[in-house]
Amino acid sequence: MEAPSTDDRLLSWYVQLVRRHVGRGPYLDYGCGSGALLRRLAGLGPASGLAVGVDPDAVRAAAPGCPVHESDDELPTDGFRSLVAIDVLDTVPADAVPRILLTWRRVVAPGGRLLVAVADPAGRGRALTGSEWWAARPGHSLRPHEDWSRLLTASGFTVVREGSDGLWRGPYGKVPALLDTRRAPALAQRGAGRLFLNPGEGERSVFILTHDPR
Repeated sequence: MEAPSTDDRLLSWYVQLVRRHVGRGPYLDYGCGSGALLRRLAGLGPASGLAVGVDPDAVRAAAPGCPVHESDDELPTDGFRSLVAIDVLDTVPADAVPRILLTWRRVVAPGGRLLVAVADPAGRGRALTGSEWWAARPGHSLRPHEDWSRLLTASGFTVVREGSDGLWRGPYGKVPALLDTRRAPALAQRGAGRLFLNPGEGERSVFILTHDPR
């Protein structure tokens, strides 16, 4: 389920966010796709806990040694302290989202943390690219940041931190990507391994959540 546009530098940034805001494993890479992010989570080291993936179309060879499941039903209840889901909720039909959120509630132990990133149709990235925006695809359940925040909270998760990945793609207009200074804040954020850009300032909404055991 990983978007093809999720490049190596962005994946490294997500791993830095996991290290800084999510913490130790066992990790679940929900929608692990190619296994590129799963492999990086496993690379955090044995002391951080096991890294496991789930995706019906996963490519196991990309993350050797990491268990990969094809179905949510194979995942253990309360089996993970940390979950990462990049470009998942926004790339499935809308009626599949509640089931996925229920699965997360089941498999993430109470008090566990999640890193979730979804395309933001109300963000500056889409405003600058219009009909050429990368995430505007039929069948995707796109919602603005505020809607995702409300839905995640109503589904039993507490938002600990929220922000944006910034304008990292480009080109935005006629300026070549490498010369576009509007990309500078996103590049600075990625270089620092932090989440400090406000919601709506980029391409994706990024959430750090806890599993509220209420």
